[in-house]
Amino acid sequence: MYGFKPDYGLRLVAEGTSAAVELFFYDFHLFNLTILSHSCYSTLVDTPYDGVLHALSLDFNLYQLERILSKADPRSGALLSVELSRDPMSPRSINLDRPLVFGVRARLGSLQKVEQEEFVPLIVQEIF
Repeated sequence: MYGFKPDYGLRLVAEGTSAAVELFFYDFHLFNLTILSHSCYSTLVDTPYDGVLHALSLDFNLYQLERILSKADPRSGALLSVELSRDPMSPRSINLDRPLVFGVRARLGSLQKVEQEEFVPLIVQEIF
């Protein structure tokens, strides 16, 4: 999943960014939703950093997902809500026809290791 692009969170950590630093994205585009477990979600997007595309992983909870859905256009929000209601807990990814766009304040999470890859997700603090 991350093998093709450098990880955004790892890059920030390598540059000395503290987990206390608040990171703002005023026009975040969610193209897919991954259900990690009950009330735990993630999305992965490409974002440019210093002229290079990086993989950015954003993790959030059910309350924050509800805030994201409240920002969505009614059709997209309803389609995602229906898909989630079918099975809200089984780990899987849901691709969207149109991105959900919102603002987010996040902080660096903990180093994650999956198979042979490492990444640092951003953890949502606020959806606006």
